[in-house]
Amino acid sequence: MGVRRSLATPLERRRRVGRCGGLIRLVLRPAGLAAALALAMLLSGSASAKPPWLTDLALINKGIDRAVALNRIDGAEAAEYRGDANAAADVLPKLPSSRYRNLAAVAHQVAGFWKGYDSPRGLTLFGMLAFNTRWFASHWDQKPGKDVFDTSDGIWYRAFPGIGFQFHPLENFGKLNNFVAQKNTTRAEQLAQSLLDRSVVRAGGLAWEYYFRFEGGQPPWISGTSQRVYKTVPSLTRSVQAGPWIRLYAFNNETVLNAQLQTIVSLQDYAGRTGDQAATALVSRLQVAATGMLPRFDTGYWSLYSLGGAEAPLDYHQYVVRLLGILSRRTQDPTLTTYAQRFGDDLRQPPVVNEGPAPGAIYPWPQDGYRDYARYVFWVSKRSTVRLQIDHAGSPVVVSRGWHTILWSPGPIQPGQYTPNLHASDVVGNASDTDLPPVEVRRDTQAPKINASLAARRLYWRGTDDASPWMGLKVVIRRPGAVRTLWLGKQTFRGSALLAAPRGVWSATLFAADSSGNTAKVPLGSLRVTRP
Repeated sequence: MGVRRSLATPLERRRRVGRCGGLIRLVLRPAGLAAALALAMLLSGSASAKPPWLTDLALINKGIDRAVALNRIDGAEAAEYRGDANAAADVLPKLPSSRYRNLAAVAHQVAGFWKGYDSPRGLTLFGMLAFNTRWFASHWDQKPGKDVFDTSDGIWYRAFPGIGFQFHPLENFGKLNNFVAQKNTTRAEQLAQSLLDRSVVRAGGLAWEYYFRFEGGQPPWISGTSQRVYKTVPSLTRSVQAGPWIRLYAFNNETVLNAQLQTIVSLQDYAGRTGDQAATALVSRLQVAATGMLPRFDTGYWSLYSLGGAEAPLDYHQYVVRLLGILSRRTQDPTLTTYAQRFGDDLRQPPVVNEGPAPGAIYPWPQDGYRDYARYVFWVSKRSTVRLQIDHAGSPVVVSRGWHTILWSPGPIQPGQYTPNLHASDVVGNASDTDLPPVEVRRDTQAPKINASLAARRLYWRGTDDASPWMGLKVVIRRPGAVRTLWLGKQTFRGSALLAAPRGVWSATLFAADSSGNTAKVPLGSLRVTRP
């Protein structure tokens, strides 16, 4: 594939590329952006009420002037970039809701790099702005992670929530690898040239920058797996126990499996095409590190995305399986072959569920906050959606591998023994069903057991009830011609209370009801009250 760093400027190369599908980039003279800004300010009513993107576009214009003055870009590139900014200025006031917010966010992002505009960064940033302008002028935002193809130069952009479509080097190199594997020379050469035009020099080699914030990384940052020029790669490795490991992100030290494997595959391609012995030696060291660390990425049922981290999402697990398959066929390494097969099998195996101890009997009605539900403890082998299969079961929940608790609170249900089944479905759709220990549902029909006595006007009581969290107490006092009820309300099973009764001698009886209404009756004898 004959791709080289062209002597033509990025602007000239953009002009040579056909504008497919009616996607035409307007080039305006320098005064065009200023006029658009002035008109937008007039329409906004006052400078104080101007939308934030006006400030961003003014900063973009300042950055273009600065880049020209520093000879970082030429006049034709400056006119092209002003045209891109002016097109955004024209479209933004017309956009509704999320389309406006996404395009405004991209304009703000491009403005944030105003001091750094040069040919490759300008091509990347303003090409991205132009694509977002064309897209949001006639389309709504897309689901995060969706990749969209720019017919003008072959670059792919990935949708991110709230910041439009972003240039994503790793995704573009993935597409490039696919085109090469498919022997689609036309698409491969177009994309390779477009990527080469967007490369910047770092650490003595070429690198591709990301211009959005991600996991604490401040843009412009780079990813070790998206660097395809060998001289850049050694500076993007770190040392782990088994050898050198590629940094997925330059701003952190996560040990990510797919980053290492993808870099090995790419460097093998590079070394095979160039005969670079230093690259071959680095590939060997990276492979030794990968095979040495592979067992630590294996949970026994799935792969980890990063060492000591969470399980890999489905697409990354599948990607690791593909990479291991490629490396296994190329190297015949038994460890790589074993894990290619093992991780591949994980895609077809249902979750394994181990049950915990059986729950005790429950009294789900009335719901008084005491023994209303059965607590089931279980262990699942990999990330799954789980749900109980039983009457009055709750909604499904997503859990990662490990021990979890799920509750069954059936409410008013007939007493009896119930045996729930736990249905677990992994991210692929493989499912298993596991019978959990039976649970006895009871209806409370027994009154509390209670002892009580009077000492002058003070009532003392002590009771028990294994199906209720409290007792409702009242004392009924009687004498000829009079009956009074002294309400004590909800009480704990042990306590005392001063009875506020009228003067006289009364016959007292304590009534203690549990939360189900079952009531115990305790004669208290005489209550003598000499003062209120």
